[in-house]
Amino acid sequence: MALPNGLKLRHLEAFLAVAEAGTISAAARARHVSQPALSKTIAELETQLGTPLFDRLGRRVVLTPAGEGFRRHALASLQSLEAGVRALTGGGRLDVVKVGVLPTVASGLFPSVALEFSELRPDARIAVITGPNRYLIERMRSGGLDLVVGRMAPAREMAGLSFEYLYDETVYLVARRDHPGLGLSPVEALRRYPVILPNPGSIIRQQVMQYLIASGLDESVNVRFETVARPVGLPLVERSDMLWFISRGVVERELAEGRIATLDLGVDYLTGAVGLTRKFDFTRDSPADFLASLLHRRAKDFSAR
Repeated sequence: MALPNGLKLRHLEAFLAVAEAGTISAAARARHVSQPALSKTIAELETQLGTPLFDRLGRRVVLTPAGEGFRRHALASLQSLEAGVRALTGGGRLDVVKVGVLPTVASGLFPSVALEFSELRPDARIAVITGPNRYLIERMRSGGLDLVVGRMAPAREMAGLSFEYLYDETVYLVARRDHPGLGLSPVEALRRYPVILPNPGSIIRQQVMQYLIASGLDESVNVRFETVARPVGLPLVERSDMLWFISRGVVERELAEGRIATLDLGVDYLTGAVGLTRKFDFTRDSPADFLASLLHRRAKDFSAR
């Protein structure tokens, strides 16, 4: 094989760590090495390959086109090597499926699917992180995530990625069950009572602002908080007269229990697709692919609820 004589496993591991972290300093902390040592390892690899793998943008590093191509091969090589070691040693370390889940969908379909996956695939485990859609997509591009469950990103951010529809999710306006504004129209209630909006930059924030503008309310709403986090928004709603714009999946259990109520907004553009985002070049028949198939299977039942 025409491999550089000095190429070692540590070069590939260091390269992938920097690609995932996005900075030399963060990758060095994760690998418990010094920044100079890690920088030297990356420089050695670039010299052996004869091409830059990263563009330096201040403290951040971004993969060059050559680096992006090499990342795919390096990742596949390490995964293949790990699979070979497991086959010879009778197992050992579990496969890890790295999944990014939007906070607005984390409490709906995903937990039941994750439990089913755990029962059916004892050879693998799931590592879950939550965060804004853009952050999760960036983590996926750098190799830090296998799948993202959430809303579809803007077209300009979807190059090399596929979005697979799972179900439709509606944004509700919710209030405590004995809220004095439940007998009013949504527009009148929004004029009278304080409001919790989704965070700026979230997909559903754009939908909510569209509704407020169409209702002539964008300047007159008394916004007191911004969150899509259930542990924050739910207590605020239950202990006050605040109204909260939030995806149904976040508060579905409380709605079913009668702890909170909804005001009928009467529009259809507050409903959007929730789906699965992954790279076009994903590995078929992998644990991540199996989890994706489970999500598709269970989404049919979930969307009919």
